[in-house]
Amino acid sequence: MVYQRTCNHELFRRPAVGANEDKRFGLMKVEFLLGSSSRQDDVVVLGLLTQLVEGQHHLEDDTGAVTLNLTNSKFHTGLFTQNCFVLVEGWYEDGVLHANAVGLPPPETPNSTRALLGNVNYFGGQGNVCAKNVLKLQQAEQENQESMFVVMSDVWLDKIKVMEKLRTLFTGYAQFPPTAFIFCGNFLSACHGSQQAADVRQALSALGDLIAEFPDLQTNSKFIFVPGPSDPGPSNIFPRPPLPKYVTDGIRRKVSNAEFVSNPCRLLYCTQEIVIFRENIVAKMCRNCVYFPNNSDDIPAHFAKTMICQANLAPLPLHVLPVYWGLDHCLALHPTPDLIITADKGDAFTTVQNQCIVMNPGSFSKTDFSFKVYMPASRQVEDSQIGDEDM
Repeated sequence: MVYQRTCNHELFRRPAVGANEDKRFGLMKVEFLLGSSSRQDDVVVLGLLTQLVEGQHHLEDDTGAVTLNLTNSKFHTGLFTQNCFVLVEGWYEDGVLHANAVGLPPPETPNSTRALLGNVNYFGGQGNVCAKNVLKLQQAEQENQESMFVVMSDVWLDKIKVMEKLRTLFTGYAQFPPTAFIFCGNFLSACHGSQQAADVRQALSALGDLIAEFPDLQTNSKFIFVPGPSDPGPSNIFPRPPLPKYVTDGIRRKVSNAEFVSNPCRLLYCTQEIVIFRENIVAKMCRNCVYFPNNSDDIPAHFAKTMICQANLAPLPLHVLPVYWGLDHCLALHPTPDLIITADKGDAFTTVQNQCIVMNPGSFSKTDFSFKVYMPASRQVEDSQIGDEDM
């Protein structure tokens, strides 16, 4: 899929007969390089960045693998992790590909992807038709100008201060119920061992009692819960299933609009496609970089570009972030959605890449109770915080 997207890009697409031949690149396969007995200059190869031998990088595609020399290479924007797809420009000699420049595959705009795929629903959910082309959904999206999604992560329900802030939050939104509150785990401040499931059940039940005090919110808003790394569940292999029914049955009886979803999960609001992923993915990608960017102040932009160009939520080795092989498509980002929420314990950020908003609400419990509000009608994200004076 990444190879097809790259071949469709204007820099790699073969010109039509009689068209002006601007500067274009031709992709070479590793098999061609391995079969060459002489030096090959101006080589451009798309492949997977791997380490088949410890301490030695390789570039691998569907035809083979070649030793990669990154000593004098220049890296473009992005986080170049192990097991990510890269474009390597350089020269080949004596079984080694010497890289002059390393970059990420070019992204494909959502409109271009959908033009090639046709009116097919690749996002998931009900219906076989792409929601972008449904007129009724387009009208409903424009009519609901007041619609909003309140997003927060690390909502530690075992902390009294957090529950007090949530009461303030619900009081503020009681007169204007949002479309949904999105709560991302962890839902406890620490791991409680064998009592983890019982304690999360009790904490969620207490949250249900709090929500029940606001009938308008309870009736008109959805409450979406995404499990975190330390929340009860079978394992930390992705995608993770929703919280077990034993843990959630207490709050379900009190809040009929409570939805417990998988991690990652996909939401479709009218025509807008939203992906939510609760994992400390930014830190993991930074730790597993082959080359760390010099302008470290702009890590969110590097992170977002890497994820969009890879068309995957987690372009990392399986030992760093395990994924069920048969369910790897659940982490795919093709076509590029409208909004990606990467709930990470790191600093909050909002950035835009390839017409997609990528945001991290940050840790609600660690960042003085900060959260994000997304407004679909205007496609704007607002930074919000519950201060002490609001209580």
